[in-house]
Amino acid sequence: MNKITIRDVAREAGVSIATVSNSLNGSDVVQPKTREHVLEVARRLNYIPNVNGRQLRAAQTRNIGLFVTSMTGSYYGDMADSIHYICRKYGYDLQIFIVDEDMSPLPRIRSQSIDGAIIMFGGLSDNDKEQLKNPSVPIVYMDQELAGTNVSSVIYESFRHGQMAARYLLGLGHRHMMHIYGVPHNYDSIQRLNGFGSALKEAGVTLRREDIISGRFERAAAYRSMHRFLQEGHEMPDAVFASNDLSALGCMEALKERGIRVPEDVSVIGCDDHILASYVTPGLTTIRTHMEELGAEAAKEVFRLIAEKEGRILRLPGDIIVRHTCRIR
Repeated sequence: MNKITIRDVAREAGVSIATVSNSLNGSDVVQPKTREHVLEVARRLNYIPNVNGRQLRAAQTRNIGLFVTSMTGSYYGDMADSIHYICRKYGYDLQIFIVDEDMSPLPRIRSQSIDGAIIMFGGLSDNDKEQLKNPSVPIVYMDQELAGTNVSSVIYESFRHGQMAARYLLGLGHRHMMHIYGVPHNYDSIQRLNGFGSALKEAGVTLRREDIISGRFERAAAYRSMHRFLQEGHEMPDAVFASNDLSALGCMEALKERGIRVPEDVSVIGCDDHILASYVTPGLTTIRTHMEELGAEAAKEVFRLIAEKEGRILRLPGDIIVRHTCRIR
């Protein structure tokens, strides 16, 4: 049987040879749907690229790819800095790819342009997840619990963090609770809410649906949601657990505008220990999650996988940092 060529793939896919080449190399000039179509045709035809025209996998690229949905705010910057530091320590460069729900990290991972990937992107399609079960390069997830050959996860103990927040507030005598949720489908958002609700349920306290509002991990979004909640005349809770510190700060701004005092009228606790948490007045009580450690450990895990292949799940603990936004009821 004749060897399948790039021309055969182009003919079968109904695209140009240049489009096939760009798709195989993960180029951003190709539309995601077109790229996926070309890759599917290449897989079906068992096309093997001409290694004389491409860099062999054995010759490492010395690049690690970080796939995230955003680089806005200090959180992602601090995380990326810690990943970059470890990469440089191992003699590698870090490439950052910002992806959204209409894009897939799969072509870039398969393009042989990186030696490992760190993914913090909850929008992976079912097809992507299936294709990445046996990846050709090591992958470390920061928002999913997966482990296998060439696959590890480095994640926060977010369920436990939610429990910690609930038990701390319960210990202060609070019973009517509110939660400011993060981003839908985000691992930490889901786990923090579930942990918070679980600990409240154990104590016989119900977290009402109307007392769960959106914050999207953003100060402005949390401010708008709390402002709307107050405008609608809902009963104000005793305490608020925000999915991150920026949401907590937005919540506090909205409360202050309405003359609701923190912590005299309402206790507020955040999560992450953002740099602003210790500078605002009153200082924000929060759960420190060590975001720099998350990035550093994810990078170290990529290099461990490069050497050892067998994956695992690492969970990073957190600590309650008591400041001045919570009080005894």
